[in-house]
Amino acid sequence: MKRILYILILNLLCFNTNAQEGKLFKTNLFEIPTDKFEQSSGFTFKIACDSKENIAFNACSLPCVYLYNVTGTQFDSIKLPTTKCIRNMEFDEYDNLLMMDNDETNIYRYNLESKKLEVVNYTKPEDWFKMLNHYFRNFEIPSIPTYYSNNDYLQDFYFTRFPYSYNLFLNYKNGYVYQTHYNFIKRITNHKTYSNLRKNDYWFSDNLTPKSKVLLINDEKQAVVYYDRFYNLIYENFSNNMLFVNPALGTNSEPARFDYCTSIKQDKIYGIGGFNKKAIQISSWSF
Repeated sequence: MKRILYILILNLLCFNTNAQEGKLFKTNLFEIPTDKFEQSSGFTFKIACDSKENIAFNACSLPCVYLYNVTGTQFDSIKLPTTKCIRNMEFDEYDNLLMMDNDETNIYRYNLESKKLEVVNYTKPEDWFKMLNHYFRNFEIPSIPTYYSNNDYLQDFYFTRFPYSYNLFLNYKNGYVYQTHYNFIKRITNHKTYSNLRKNDYWFSDNLTPKSKVLLINDEKQAVVYYDRFYNLIYENFSNNMLFVNPALGTNSEPARFDYCTSIKQDKIYGIGGFNKKAIQISSWSF
């Protein structure tokens, strides 16, 4: 009898956990040996994932990007003609890897099939988004009101040579553009230009900053997953003011600037789940 009661309680607890809104489930994919990188402690990591779950990874200690399949087999590497860190890294809609140097002078585009590395001049903040996909290329990005940066109050890594910048996310499911700003997200439903925003197109939160990186959006629920400066994955439902914090890093992780990303499918989050003297853990998170 006690055994049956124990099983019932355990099942009830599992049901409540699984039903908890905003909870993400972590899957460890593979590890990268830390000794692959010199002086890794305190470095900045960048990660990107394509539609086939191939993962691009960079540590700021080396001007090199390594490419892995989802099981952790390295199948390629890219030597970049720069000694600077990578500021942004993302796959475009054709699974070409885009990388921006930290000086904001060049964008590097790498074709995984032909192994061709192309250098494109980076002249204004809109250039990065227009290279990502046809939605941004057809959208009048300069029509979006933006925010201006004061470099006197920015850390070195966030220093920008431009007087303004954008923090934009594209929802591939509906083609809407979302802009993260101070304490709110703007949902831009027009597919061509910023216009005709309504009251419910503004989603307010005290947890958001211009540096918050949006990873997933459920537009029907008005629910967003993003990560904060402590590298927690935050689920926030703006329709019912519900917030759930998913600790992303493993215990005893070394200090570093971590990164998270999604693929064009936008169904999972990929990132660094932990980092110590032996290995860098690559993980995924999903509902």
